[in-house]
Amino acid sequence: MTSQDVPDEVLSEPAPTKPTAATRVGDRRPPRSPAARALATTRRTLTDRHNRRWVVLGALALAGLIAFGIYATVVGPSPRVEAVVYFTPTATDAQKDAVRAACPTAGEAVQEPPDHNTAQSSRVYPLRYNITFASPADKAAVYRCVHAQSNVIGISEFTQGQ
Repeated sequence: MTSQDVPDEVLSEPAPTKPTAATRVGDRRPPRSPAARALATTRRTLTDRHNRRWVVLGALALAGLIAFGIYATVVGPSPRVEAVVYFTPTATDAQKDAVRAACPTAGEAVQEPPDHNTAQSSRVYPLRYNITFASPADKAAVYRCVHAQSNVIGISEFTQGQ
């Protein structure tokens, strides 16, 4: 086979192709990642003067939420902590009142007055202590006294909001 038998298209160099973004000559920047493109689009949207009102309102709302969260955490009132005494199912009201009389307030562990409503929880758990500001010694004195009584199963601590 001679060069005369081969068509000219095969012997000539391939036709130049259009350069892609990665192979452009003179391009100083490497191709952008999808995350970089998304960030650039977001930046353009946020700095566009047509969106300025909404961007400022959103920034003010975010600043307000952050300020309120800091205030509520640092300056807000401490949560209330309550100790609830659990009695056996066979304990009578007289036995529960006897435990109430035998274990009064100890330091900052304040015995709460009995509930005067008809809620089932008030009848089942009639003895509660507010131990929000109680020291460990105050808590121990109440726990020791309550556990020494008959028909008591135990005490549980509950923090408001949990």
